[in-house]
Amino acid sequence: MNRTIINMKKNLFPACPAGMAVLLSVFMFSCHEDRIGQNPTDNVPPPSITNVQTEPLPGGAKIVYDLPKETDLSYVICEYTVKNEKKIARSSIYNNFLAIEGLSDTSPCEFTLYLVDHSENKSDPYVGSFIPLEPPYRTIFKTLEMEADFGGVIIRWQNETNAMIGAFLLAMGDEDEWEEFDLVFSTVKEDKRAIRGYNTDPRLFGVTLIDQFGNYSDTFKMVAEPLFEKELDKKNFKDGHLQGDNYTSHNSRPISNIWDGDLSVLWHTVPTAGFTPPQTFTINLGVKAKLSRMMLWNRGESFYWGQHNPRYFEVWGAAELKYPIEDEYWSTGPWRNDWVLLGDFETIKPSGLPVGQVTDEDRAVQDAGLEFVFESGAGDMQYVRFVVKETWARTAALHINEVSIFGDDGIRE
Repeated sequence: MNRTIINMKKNLFPACPAGMAVLLSVFMFSCHEDRIGQNPTDNVPPPSITNVQTEPLPGGAKIVYDLPKETDLSYVICEYTVKNEKKIARSSIYNNFLAIEGLSDTSPCEFTLYLVDHSENKSDPYVGSFIPLEPPYRTIFKTLEMEADFGGVIIRWQNETNAMIGAFLLAMGDEDEWEEFDLVFSTVKEDKRAIRGYNTDPRLFGVTLIDQFGNYSDTFKMVAEPLFEKELDKKNFKDGHLQGDNYTSHNSRPISNIWDGDLSVLWHTVPTAGFTPPQTFTINLGVKAKLSRMMLWNRGESFYWGQHNPRYFEVWGAAELKYPIEDEYWSTGPWRNDWVLLGDFETIKPSGLPVGQVTDEDRAVQDAGLEFVFESGAGDMQYVRFVVKETWARTAALHINEVSIFGDDGIRE
């Protein structure tokens, strides 16, 4: 695991230029004023904008106005200042509004509106002001929660407006310097992320949020004692198939291939076996353990993010089986009532491209393995049952290269 060292005595973001550069290259836009339209042909300014009204928004405002009945009009320009830097927003004359975005707090914002004609003549200015609502990154920051978990901490937050947010996940290193564990992006209403890979010694962990405009929060900090975590020994794993499970083997590629430690071989079910989504399969871990997370390696080659690779799936856990494995209870009964839902997951393709189109990043992310964090506090589990609700090509078969499961089985080596 690569970690960027951050000097805790300096400003956080200038000290981690790599992460910041990537983020700003995704988010930021240029605000310099380029010439629009033809060269000037007269010096007659257009009439002024009238009936200006402002609607405060989180981190900005919507400004609505009336345009004069005039044909020699090109666009509307709005000038305002953020942190002593002049900003410009423009709007077409085919709209009667424009938006100011990216303000970092709720301080009053003064703005100046101009109407510009085809000769680049500006109308008389309209000067107004508004008080923006709290920016999303500040609202989200107030919801941050952190708790000790396996190998580190779990961080949770709420994002009611689905705003794009970046989160720097930090841990204090052994030399009393911040380490940037990861930079993650999110737009979901409720998100959960993990910082892992540390021993059980008390350690300071932190989270700093940044929005798409380069505004960043304070650092949310907590000292936590990580719980012990290890990768469970796959030599103990067994096929725990229950009634209704798809454990078929296509062309001699059995289910045991997903816990043999070899990423070059896979499990492939029989496409014509008659199974329909949702498809289930079960692993007997061979030991009881408190489970923390899992890693999934889907099939690559010409099948990246495609064909029978799981896309939407659930993982359930149980300490024991209450009925024989051939009982119809497992296929038609309410077995979920006796099991614990460890997670409802989606494998997210970085590029977002349609099935059949992949980028180098898509391949690299899948090759590295996809991590899924289980719900904590579920207790000891020996059986995990997967419910694959949909594959990437919405097929009636499955193929998976490897699965690794982590937690604490009480065995210290």
